[in-house]
Amino acid sequence: MTVMVTGASGVLGHAIVRALVARDEVRATVRRPEAAEPLRSLGAKVAVVPVDEPEDLIEILPRVHTIVHLVGGVNQPSDDEILAANHGSTLAAVAAAKEAGVRRFILLSVPGASVDSRHPFLRAKGLAEEVVLQSGLEHAVLRTSHAYGLGGLWFTSVVMGADHGFVIGDGTQRWAPILADDVASVIAAVDDRHDPVEGVWNMNGPEELTADEVFAIAGEGQGTEHLDPAAAAERLSALLEIPVSARATEYFAMSSVADASDAALAFGVAPTVFEDGLRRVAARVAEGG
Repeated sequence: MTVMVTGASGVLGHAIVRALVARDEVRATVRRPEAAEPLRSLGAKVAVVPVDEPEDLIEILPRVHTIVHLVGGVNQPSDDEILAANHGSTLAAVAAAKEAGVRRFILLSVPGASVDSRHPFLRAKGLAEEVVLQSGLEHAVLRTSHAYGLGGLWFTSVVMGADHGFVIGDGTQRWAPILADDVASVIAAVDDRHDPVEGVWNMNGPEELTADEVFAIAGEGQGTEHLDPAAAAERLSALLEIPVSARATEYFAMSSVADASDAALAFGVAPTVFEDGLRRVAARVAEGG
């Protein structure tokens, strides 16, 4: 079967492509030309296109069985751009999928996604979920707690905070970090399912930890300063030398533990303990991966 992974340039995209290329033809989209070559080296066929309109995808969807939709994210310049990146891109991808005859649509969402949420990212993800649930396509909506691996803004922020002695928020928010490779294994299992797929599942790591506990594991017990979201955004922007929005740090200051049915259990994946996952990430760094 042929699978399309939209917005594949990030940590999840690389893990998902890596998991799928052994069994499927994998196509991927990215916005930046420089993001294409690493995915091609994994074996994917990559198109450099936005996913703003159905026409952006229709020409590259023939014979695609499954779309894995990753376009979006919280770190956008404005609330309108958060909505466009997450809800607008899903509207475009679903419309293209229906026109091209795609059978199955997998949406990466987040815990707390709701059309009624006061946070624009959670609201946009809630609207995106509604688009998929009402599409008439086979679908899996996967509400994923913070995924970690090489890269990704949440994990980079945690590591940078641990290196510099600060946590975003008051430290009591609860997270269930999940290794990006485990998310990829679930998606590969969803794609392999021969029976029709329809539902909303969670993807949590096996442990529910406070932000302070994550800091203690990642930072080896150094002193902790708690920064409010605005101060954390300013600090991270300076340290990472990229714009980090206050909306992103507001989201990181929230709990993120999914409450839908367990995807790992449903699709036969054993999630990795956080400390073991960190060792795997560190080993990949040491190997130049």
